Amino acid sequence: MITAHTPILRLARSGSPERAWALMAQLGLLDSASDPKALTLQARLVKDLAKRAGTGAEQARLFDQSAQLYAKAAGITGASYPLINAASLSLFAGKPLQAERFAQDVLDLIAADPAEGETPYWREATQAEALLLLGYEVEARAALRKAIARQPHAWEDHAATIGQFALILAEKGWDAGWLDPYRPPPSVHFSGIAGLAPDERGVAETIAQYIASERPGFAYGALAAGADLVLAEAFLAWRDRECPAAELHVVLPYPVDRFRQISVAAFGDHWVTRFDAALAQATSTTTYGLDDPSLSLAVEYADWIAMGRAVRNAQVLGSRVSAVTVVGEGEALRQQLASWRDGGRPLTIIEGVRSVAARASTASATPRERWQTLVWAGEVAWSIHDDLLAAGAQARALASRGDDRRVAILLALCNSDRPDPPSLRRAAALAVVATPGAVVSDEATAMALIQAGWIGTVEELGELPLPTGREPIWSVLPA
Repeated sequence: MITAHTPILRLARSGSPERAWALMAQLGLLDSASDPKALTLQARLVKDLAKRAGTGAEQARLFDQSAQLYAKAAGITGASYPLINAASLSLFAGKPLQAERFAQDVLDLIAADPAEGETPYWREATQAEALLLLGYEVEARAALRKAIARQPHAWEDHAATIGQFALILAEKGWDAGWLDPYRPPPSVHFSGIAGLAPDERGVAETIAQYIASERPGFAYGALAAGADLVLAEAFLAWRDRECPAAELHVVLPYPVDRFRQISVAAFGDHWVTRFDAALAQATSTTTYGLDDPSLSLAVEYADWIAMGRAVRNAQVLGSRVSAVTVVGEGEALRQQLASWRDGGRPLTIIEGVRSVAARASTASATPRERWQTLVWAGEVAWSIHDDLLAAGAQARALASRGDDRRVAILLALCNSDRPDPPSLRRAAALAVVATPGAVVSDEATAMALIQAGWIGTVEELGELPLPTGREPIWSVLPA
């Protein structure tokens, strides 16, 4: 439901706490005496400002201000969520006695109300955090174990708790190694050659060993006939045996029917049955096909997105990310995989043999066709970049000039002299929703930036109606 708080939260997520603050003031929501939602939103904005303040007296002052706002919200609602935030932020503000006082209030609140807490997990996790703030580390560990046992696959919730515990332990100067067993499972990107020889049993066994060793909770990739499908099937088999909550996220370079024809049926009807079975078990399926690029370019585009999703998921969950690929004998890594490896991320390479000449999957692009990055700041102020990170830096510099220009960044098939009209129209449509000082992108560009190693934040803002339908839009910010 859209309320007066919605645009404020959107600005906060876009990395514009000052503008969000100004809107709160305009709407009369600052320091409310009766609106706990406004108070917690204001507290979040102050906390964001504190994180940006670096270290020192100013950061401590802002953390304390945020703590007091959360405490005020707790006084209205009587809920543990704002109160535990007040407790932890007081510790970060350098006020351990205030932190302990709020933490004890949390324990008293939970003891008095058996139903307190949004879920059984959060009730136990909140109690664990309060115990940790009070210095009862052994009891906090036991409470955290109990919380996770109540909802063992609530991985995003686990990640939030573990991240907060790590900050508290660091503030206290205590070792945080005991948190590692509780971290969510890793994310994996998978890929490989089409037309894998049917007698390549050794490859299938190596893949199964990799999955059993890595124990991924999330797998991202396509389902082309050959290594893709063998990898996906191995993941699904492991999921069914070991971790029913594990998720397969399929990212296809073309719509399903066309992909099935070009990248599956072309290698034999037996692959089609396997493709349909794996697709039916996917947690999500996303398809692309912008302006109908050649297959090699479409695969590259989908790979960047799938890789970025794997990296982002691991970042959100505070867990590991890795990739696995099957390459043909003597074949070089595809550019996107080489980029992954060169960026220092783990990459497992398995060598296999093709059974057929995969003409479609190895079709070369024309020299004019290649992915480049378009930075848009108005019809007379656009530029094209080979380097995605350099494009991101220029986009941010343009947005920071203070002249209210609206900036978008877009990964697109570009002519080196001038972008194609559809790319310009798409960039212009994205820029319309950019706030001054921020850079907006589509999901593909945001994920590509993450995979490329963008140092900063990339946050989803919502959806935008584009000619291709409603699509997620993202905000790109530096560190």
